[in-house]
Formats: sequence, structure tokens, C-alpha cells
Amino acid sequence: MAYAPKLAPPLSLVALRTVGSTNDHARNLARNGHPAGVVVWAHEQTAGRGRQGNGWVSNAGNLFMTIILRPQVNAAQIGQLSLLAGVALANVLADIVPPEHDIRLKWPNDLFIGGKKAAGILVETESQGALQVPWVVVGIGVNIKHAPENAASLADAGVEAEAGQVLEGLAAEIMKLAAAWEKDGFAAIRAAWLKRAYKLGETITARLPRETLTGIFEDLDATGALLLADAAGKRHVINTGEVFA
Repeated sequence: MAYAPKLAPPLSLVALRTVGSTNDHARNLARNGHPAGVVVWAHEQTAGRGRQGNGWVSNAGNLFMTIILRPQVNAAQIGQLSLLAGVALANVLADIVPPEHDIRLKWPNDLFIGGKKAAGILVETESQGALQVPWVVVGIGVNIKHAPENAASLADAGVEAEAGQVLEGLAAEIMKLAAAWEKDGFAAIRAAWLKRAYKLGETITARLPRETLTGIFEDLDATGALLLADAAGKRHVINTGEVFA
């Protein structure tokens, strides 16, 4: 943690040397009343995870952070935060990654650099009825110095950055976009996400809980669901699942 992030209120930092999972730590803080803007940052995770319980390789030098949010939105909108966090991360990285290393967002929660995964997002909450949730934690892992096999890091793109530097810009960008999202809705986030959409207009495979679909990734709908047209021309609205090229 050589670079100490400078966070302006309402942001505040909980910096840890080692933690099982920054999401788990942030969840406990959120349950105990910590406010929106608290950022949990760890040098190392011993039990990092991605969506659907997948493990997340947590090498020292990479970024492992989780931010607490308390959005006043319908519970059905919470999934949009994965896309919002992706847009925020792409905005920050676009300032430091050379343009020849293309930054793309893969639905619903990954960021690719040069066609390889460089970051993942994990949004978790506890619902209290259908209308609102008391808190949301948005976990983000970014390969800064190291990447697993077949993945990418910022170092691979020639970027010399510290995890704390990326955190500093990213936390502020998430808070800015989240405030606009609460006030004005999802349309601007959707448009920004689509500009960087990975495989938009191309054939993809979506693995759903009960079936696997292959077709053209046509669009996102107004809620953030993926729209896929199969070979028969039928349009499928996909709200959850894993997407493969």
C-alpha cells in the first residue's frame, strides 16, 4: 500500500493488510450502520470471490476494494450497479491506459483490456422487501501488477500504477455516477456502457440457470438486461447469467 489514497467526504477509507474478502468486511460494516462512501481496501485477500461463488485470484499489488452504498432506489434496480461500476472503472482507466489497448465492458460485471479480462465487479445486498434495500456493497478487483493466465493487467498495457491511485479515482467516480443515477435514472449509464460493450452486435453464448442460449447480442434494455436474438429470430431478455464469446 505504497500510495495512500486521498478521499474527500463523504468517502472514507478502511485500509487492511489482509482480509478474507473486502465484500464480507464491508457487509459487516454496512449491517452495523456504516454510511455510504466507506471504502474497504485490502493489500491481500485470502478468500476473494467473484459472481456465483467463483474464486478471485488475489495477488498482492492488485486492487481489492469494496464501497458501501445506500441508494434510495427500487430493489429491482440494484443490478444496474454492476454496469454503473463498470462505467466508472472504464472512465478512470481510460485516463491512464494507452488508447491502443481497447477497454471494453462485458455484461454484466467484467472489464476487458485488449480482449482479456482485467477486472471484475461483485454487487451484494440484503433485501428488506421488494421496494428498497438498506445497503449495497460494490466489490471491485482490478489486475494492476499481475494477472492470471489468459487475463490482462494494467502492467501488460504498459501502465505503471499503484492500487491506491486507481482506488482514489474510482471511489470518487462511483459516488458521482451513483448520485446521478439516483437522481436521473439509468439512461445515461446505459448509453455510456453500450459505447464500450464487449461483443455488441456479435454472436455470444449466455449460460443461464436452466438453459444455454446462443445468438446475437443486440442491446441492453432500459433496465440493464441483455437482449439476445437467437437463430430463429426470437429475442430473449436475460437478467442474470454468464456470457461467453
